[in-house]
Amino acid sequence: MVEDRAAGSVSEAISTVTGGSKPLHRFLRGQPKSIGVVLVMMGVGLFIFGIATNVETDAPTSAEQFTPFWLGILFFICGLLYILSERSPSKKLITASLALSIISVIGSLSAMIDFSRAIVGIYHVQWDHMYENHTQEEEIYTRQHYMPIRNIELVFCCHSLIGGILLIIMTFFARAALQSSRTQAVVVMRNLPSAE
Repeated sequence: MVEDRAAGSVSEAISTVTGGSKPLHRFLRGQPKSIGVVLVMMGVGLFIFGIATNVETDAPTSAEQFTPFWLGILFFICGLLYILSERSPSKKLITASLALSIISVIGSLSAMIDFSRAIVGIYHVQWDHMYENHTQEEEIYTRQHYMPIRNIELVFCCHSLIGGILLIIMTFFARAALQSSRTQAVVVMRNLPSAE
């Protein structure tokens, strides 16, 4: 409290701190709940359709390496963390989201390689069978057998690409939220009426 005797008034200095050391609001600008719902649905889809592709065939599929299963689980957990972090943002939850996002981006890139390898393998096996079988009915059967497997691998590859892009975007938002920012002090001076 500072007294100003010449003017006959009392001035009080009130200091407030704005900002804070971790601006978690930057993470909320990325709409983590919406992205989380999308990732949860993509993870469930990958896992369920991975069960359908786990069939006996001579063509290589990504389900043999369990790629749709572990990628679906990673997407599901990332989505849950994003949903929880919008409901109650905290430094620990956003840090966990950032760490799992980085792991999931690396997993997504690895999964895209596995899905691409499976697509190429199915394509080669399909054409080998079509050249071995010369009748039109056998070629139609071969095409009907391998096309759905190849198409589901293409869907998996698109899921991996879209999920990877969403995870990269949310990684940038989480990184921006966890960066230290300068704490700003604001001093507000109010003239209080004199006691006289």
